Amino acid sequence: MKVVFLETVEGSGSMGEVRTVANGYARNYLLPRGFAAPATPQVLARAERLREIEEDRQRLEDERAHELVGRLEGKPLVMAVRVGEQGRLYGSVTNVDVAQKAGEILGEELDRRRVLLPEAIRHVGVYSVGLRLSRSVQPQVQVVVVDAAAPEGAEAAAEALLRSLEEQAALAATKVRTPVVPVEEKSLADQIAAGESESGNSASAEDSTSADEDDAPAS
Repeated sequence: MKVVFLETVEGSGSMGEVRTVANGYARNYLLPRGFAAPATPQVLARAERLREIEEDRQRLEDERAHELVGRLEGKPLVMAVRVGEQGRLYGSVTNVDVAQKAGEILGEELDRRRVLLPEAIRHVGVYSVGLRLSRSVQPQVQVVVVDAAAPEGAEAAAEALLRSLEEQAALAATKVRTPVVPVEEKSLADQIAAGESESGNSASAEDSTSADEDDAPAS
């Protein structure tokens, strides 16, 4: 069924967008909730205006998202948790935990659905996690998971992990920049010539030895 979206539905369509969707999805979900309407000539005539409204809304949302990115910039999310053997967590760090920590820095609540964490974190370490602050603004933030009982304190433990990560990155970059001098390969003709030369030298040496033996006085 061809429909016009009257509201933006995440993963399905934006307001004013004309799309063909499954009949059951339209009849059972979109149409009853007023998210979309059948693409009749009257509704299609409204589509352009709806798209303009959605573009204005999206622009304002992007501006707001960029402001939030500025607040998070350079501020890793330190998660102090209980840790068992080999750095494995007793529990896990989920998108709810990340949203709560990010909200503390932002000074406002962040919906857990905006945290793009594919699976729960179960080990200490530094993780790059995406945040969907708007449709167009999806920054990556550093989530540093450390032992809450670290002798030096959670913040110091997080700094040590980040410093170690930076050192590893610097070392890897140095290795990439170091030029590798390739071993000069000889052509088949050069190899044959070299082999003949060595063979000739060997033969000359044998002839010389034989000549020396012939010239030696008999005992």
